Amino acid sequence: MVEYVKSGTKGAMMEKLKKYRYPVLILALGVLLLMLPTGLAGNRETDTVPEVQEDFDLGAFTRETEKLLSQVQGAGQVQLLLTLETGGTKDYLMDSSQRLSGDTRDTQTQAVLTGSGSGQAPVQVELRYPEFRGAVVLCQGAGSPEVTLALKEALSSLTGLGMDKITVCKMD
Repeated sequence: MVEYVKSGTKGAMMEKLKKYRYPVLILALGVLLLMLPTGLAGNRETDTVPEVQEDFDLGAFTRETEKLLSQVQGAGQVQLLLTLETGGTKDYLMDSSQRLSGDTRDTQTQAVLTGSGSGQAPVQVELRYPEFRGAVVLCQGAGSPEVTLALKEALSSLTGLGMDKITVCKMD
């Protein structure tokens, strides 16, 4: 009779395990996934220090855009003049401290540096590219309305200028 009680208890335990096997399996899988290393959480230092981006070079941008626009079917040779509304700016992470002595308040502000030794550089927070004011395009194929429209659309998408800020003229 003692064996019957033991096997009965074992059978009841097996029934409970069968009843809760899916929730236990999901819980175990969740714990396992939490324990796995991920690329997002493992590299916190690169998340907090922004990458240093290159300065905007209007001359290089103009040359690249001229090459691109000259590839438009029927455009021929292209010359481009771009004007800027505002120049690009960089914002750096700054650390400021104040010192009070009597009635005077001294404030010191300095850029936060990253790296060590001669490899130190300020931590760049934001880079704002310049805003364009307008554009003039001189090209051989400007007599065609299709070419003029294609050039305006391409330049508008590259610079963010509206069509009314882009002039396309026929080149001699």
